[in-house]
Amino acid sequence: MPYTKKELLENPFWQKLHEQDRVDYENKLQHALKFQRATTMVDDEGNVINIEKSKPIRNEAGTFLAFENPDTGLNYERPDQSIPVDKKSPKYHKGDLWNKVLDREFKELT
Repeated sequence: MPYTKKELLENPFWQKLHEQDRVDYENKLQHALKFQRATTMVDDEGNVINIEKSKPIRNEAGTFLAFENPDTGLNYERPDQSIPVDKKSPKYHKGDLWNKVLDREFKELT
């Protein structure tokens, strides 16, 4: 039978595992922040590649990394934890314009 949340919080073994996970998680966050400040990268052949300065935290492959607070499960409220999106969806018009562009009347039923 699984432990309840209250039992886990009182369990020393679980507390130790939780603290180890927290430290590992913080280390990953610090590593990602260190990479964020990098201006160049070296590929497998030894070529130096310039990196554009980007605000969101990304890993070596360029994938966005989102970190959350281990205690609350909520995202950190920091500028490097969001990606701005330029919305390019079309705007649709309402009103009588549709009837002028498209013939929307049924001509016959089969």
